[in-house]
Amino acid sequence: AMMLAMMHVIIRDGLIDRDYVDRHTEGFAELAAHVLAWSPERAESVCGVSADVIESFATEYATSAPAFIRTLIGAEHHRDGGTFFRTLSCLPALTGAWRHKGGGFARSVGSYANTAIDDSVFDLDDAPMTRGLSMNHIGRWLNDRELSPPVDVMFIWNGNPVATVPNAAAIKRGLARDDLFTVVSEQFLTDTARFADVVFPACTQIEQFDVVPAWGHLYAGVNNKAIEPLGESVPNTELWRRMSAAFGFTEPEFHESDESLVRSALRGVDLDAAAQRGWFKVVDAVNSYADGGFPTPSGRARLAGDWFETVGLSRVPDYTEPPASGYSLTLMSPKTHQRFINSSYSHLEAHARPEGSIYCEMHPDDARARSIVEGDMVTVRNERGSLTVVARVPADGGRVAPGMVIVPFGWVGSRTGDGATVNDITNDELVDWGGGVAFFDTRVEVAKV
Repeated sequence: AMMLAMMHVIIRDGLIDRDYVDRHTEGFAELAAHVLAWSPERAESVCGVSADVIESFATEYATSAPAFIRTLIGAEHHRDGGTFFRTLSCLPALTGAWRHKGGGFARSVGSYANTAIDDSVFDLDDAPMTRGLSMNHIGRWLNDRELSPPVDVMFIWNGNPVATVPNAAAIKRGLARDDLFTVVSEQFLTDTARFADVVFPACTQIEQFDVVPAWGHLYAGVNNKAIEPLGESVPNTELWRRMSAAFGFTEPEFHESDESLVRSALRGVDLDAAAQRGWFKVVDAVNSYADGGFPTPSGRARLAGDWFETVGLSRVPDYTEPPASGYSLTLMSPKTHQRFINSSYSHLEAHARPEGSIYCEMHPDDARARSIVEGDMVTVRNERGSLTVVARVPADGGRVAPGMVIVPFGWVGSRTGDGATVNDITNDELVDWGGGVAFFDTRVEVAKV
């Protein structure tokens, strides 16, 4: 809603880059007619940002060069996450921010690695793929006995879905099935590995060769081995080579060394020199869409039009009210910890102990209404499950708005009192576009134990 109002101001006040819009966008007239109804006052009633702030921010954004919008992760984890990014991307197209070096919009710069690393070489065009199942719905398909064929074997690597995937209470029920054969390749006995029939020992990153693209800069790192794998541990790639041989797969791709696989994916990179240095630059500084060239058939940025309807969206970006719920509070599950990386290391005493106990942070108004005070044990529950945590009630409200509670992500079941984590109860509905999951659209109730 705020972005629609910003566009309203930018178009109303003639702050668009008319030349850029005419040459490098499509659908402007339809978008302009749509945002006419999205005044800053209307947006204020929806998003809570004052109309004056929206007015001044829109003007400052449109009249600054370069102007760059950087999102992190979070916005896409709502039911309208795709529409959020679609709406956001209209702003630099309207103002011509793409013209300027350092201007535009990005979530990360990881995609620039594609200019030097072509991971499509790892795909087998004629591989006998029978179906794809969303990882966001592990709990659903593990418990769906009407699924044809049902999932009877599960191989898990580079992941700990019991701790990291939404609706994890359902995942645990599915993994507990007697007729499910579960194999996990892991370094530690994680929450997920505890359900495994077989655990293969995986080596750590310092025990294998790899090339690692970046999240926030234009370089890739060459991950040289510091030591050989300890004990019986091997990289996953070596495990797959051994399994491929056991299964009798003869395709050469299944038997290439790690170095051979990396070399086949690199484009214009001297791997020997890069390995000696430890890094290489994937691309020089870029000005991506200064002259258009967007990845659409016309090369223009799509602001509105019938194409969006083909992927299930409206012709123009819009705001829709969230659906009604029988639970009164919205649950956020951010990463507030300083000593974990996602859920990694949270099982280790030296990392977990200084973080304290998993908690539920509440606004004082919501706590008072439920007779909850700082330090109380509370249950956070919904139709998916529940967990018991410590209540935190900042006297000034802290960062929590009324109607919202925070239970942080990252704790693992071995570090909580009842073995449950926040993902036991998070929403696993898919977002409107792109296949992500709306775990920030989780509704809950909180009660004193």
